[in-house]
Amino acid sequence: MKNIKVLDCSLRDGGYVNEWNFGFKNSKKIINELNKANINYIEAGFLQDINYTKDKTLFNQIKQINETVSNEITSKIVAMIVYGKFNIEKIIPKTGEIKLDAIRVTFKKNEIDSVFKYLEKIKNSGYQLFVNPTSIESYSDLELLNLIEKVNKLSPYCFSIVDTKGLLKEKDLLRIYYNIENNLNSNISLCFHSHNNLQLSFSNAQCLMKICTNRELIIDSTVFGIGRGAGNLCTELITQYINDNYQGNYDIIPILKIVDEQINPIFAQTPWGYSVPYYLAATNHCHPNYAKYLVEKQTVPVEIINRLLHKIPNDKKPFYEDDLIKQIYLDNFSNPIDDTETINYLKDLLINKNILVLAPGKSLTKEKDKITKFIKNKKPFVVSLNFIPKDYNADLAFITNMKRFESLDDSSIPLIISSNITGFSQNTKVINYSSYLNNSIMFDNTALMFFKVLNKIGVKSVNIAGLDGFSNVPSENYVENSLINNAKVDEFDKRNEIMAIELKKVSEYIKLNFITNSLYNPPPDTKNIIS
Repeated sequence: MKNIKVLDCSLRDGGYVNEWNFGFKNSKKIINELNKANINYIEAGFLQDINYTKDKTLFNQIKQINETVSNEITSKIVAMIVYGKFNIEKIIPKTGEIKLDAIRVTFKKNEIDSVFKYLEKIKNSGYQLFVNPTSIESYSDLELLNLIEKVNKLSPYCFSIVDTKGLLKEKDLLRIYYNIENNLNSNISLCFHSHNNLQLSFSNAQCLMKICTNRELIIDSTVFGIGRGAGNLCTELITQYINDNYQGNYDIIPILKIVDEQINPIFAQTPWGYSVPYYLAATNHCHPNYAKYLVEKQTVPVEIINRLLHKIPNDKKPFYEDDLIKQIYLDNFSNPIDDTETINYLKDLLINKNILVLAPGKSLTKEKDKITKFIKNKKPFVVSLNFIPKDYNADLAFITNMKRFESLDDSSIPLIISSNITGFSQNTKVINYSSYLNNSIMFDNTALMFFKVLNKIGVKSVNIAGLDGFSNVPSENYVENSLINNAKVDEFDKRNEIMAIELKKVSEYIKLNFITNSLYNPPPDTKNIIS
């Protein structure tokens, strides 16, 4: 066990889940409990040039870390720097009053030529230095050897195998490991940081522990695997495994206490773990945030997600670019058409009609009597959005979501679909998808697109039911369980805020009459909606 150590990075890598807002007391408790568990290295968070708040594990001065570290802590305390995001002049010399023991610096392959002066300054300041190149699988053998040569000259405390995209399989890991083992100076430790997209973090760590016997091996992990997307190697699992197989002396109970008291509440709000889209991100060798973007849109099935990820240029795959994946999405689905015929059809159908729009919110069930009475008295033309209602007779369904379209039961209700959808019959009326988008993150929200269509044909007012706004309880968001999606809970407030802003714009050209309870009625006020 002498050469195997564990580095818990829950407060740093886990912070991608909750924007590092663990709370000051919880951060301190987590460090205390990890120390009781005999964890060798505890990563307190990021060092970044940001506005500091005690409740987040983001620090803009090294001395700020002291506040979260009790005097009785014997584990080594670590912080990470993303190269380019922390001014080197803030690296103060390591002294007895500084509780930070080690600094890890992560950098991209195209930053190698400039990063080593930065690394040298940190090493000369007295901290244990970890060199963490991201996406190590993207290095050719020659590039890796050239990097190792520079590392040997620097002689840091540790060099890391960083599986940024969670795609390393055993054969790939072994190739990289032996390249490093045979060329890295023997006095430099080796660290392994993995993401669990292919559920291989645990087995890959076991593989390294079996073969890395000539130098210190440090395994990165997080409590309960907390981390964005598929998450990370679980601290409670790897420490128990080391106890059982390598005479480890880790106390598992304090780690489980952290799960129970600090991590479970975060998981309940924003769960992480294995999913097919993140698996696809790994198999397509791309940054998991590309998959996250497509998953959270909730508009395309998994085979389309795979196709879109495959279209990302190879040189762009390691590093996430929001504008790039949005453009790929739009390029794939725009399918421009001339929709003059459809618009004229809708104009003849809807102009001067009393229109009732049914969005698929839970209020369609909760306020059924109110809606039924409205329909009986007003006799509106009923348009449903992205679903066929079971309890109401719709005259028309407006569909822009490919997943919802593919799940529709056969129905005699006429359909209007947007041109991003394929596989429809020749008689289906189609509108030009890109003509009705907005500039927000929810650029192709179905309700907003339909309101733009209504504006184009000259409709001045519309009645709305079921456009409730998003609840933090997913089962309360939709009239049918089959419509519930896997959007993260922390996305709901953001969606409500954006929707409020966009509906405010819509209300300038169409009068919106909500006949069921909605977060967006009375007239949208973002302060009320996100509180």
